Amino acid sequence: MQSRALAFPKGVHMKTAQQILDAYWDGMLPINPIKIASAMGIKVKSDPFLPESGSVEVIDGTVHITYNSAEQSNPRWRFTVAHEIGHYALGHLDRVTTKMFRDPVANFSTGAQLPEERQANHFAAQLLMPERIVKYVMMEKGVSTIQGLASLFRVSQVAMKWRLVNLGMIRG
Repeated sequence: MQSRALAFPKGVHMKTAQQILDAYWDGMLPINPIKIASAMGIKVKSDPFLPESGSVEVIDGTVHITYNSAEQSNPRWRFTVAHEIGHYALGHLDRVTTKMFRDPVANFSTGAQLPEERQANHFAAQLLMPERIVKYVMMEKGVSTIQGLASLFRVSQVAMKWRLVNLGMIRG
């Protein structure tokens, strides 16, 4: 698939996870959020000293994603990068808000997440675990356990469980 820069009208960044997959995904599993971000013209780097799990910011017109690789497993930082792509694609960054941080893990179970954080998490799930690909793998390839699916999509078992719940494929 040919890579092309994602062009948004000035100040507007609304794109769905599926639109981004259609434009930048190479069709391989697991989906590589760093490769997708790079194809979008986003600069991605790891910083083991970052105090949060990830951030996205616009610096001189260029979008930068930074993720903390020190205390995160591979599935976690992959989700973090996809989450930060979500902030950008959903238009959470504008002239006023030029930087976003991912909620700390402590907020995940307390319900304290900001609406933008929930939206970015939902976007990340759609990007890393697209509905039609999850269903295809389950129905056509016979991968049906949460553990097997999480391993194939290289996400946490918790993320895969909630994706299946949200798709109505299992009960929560």
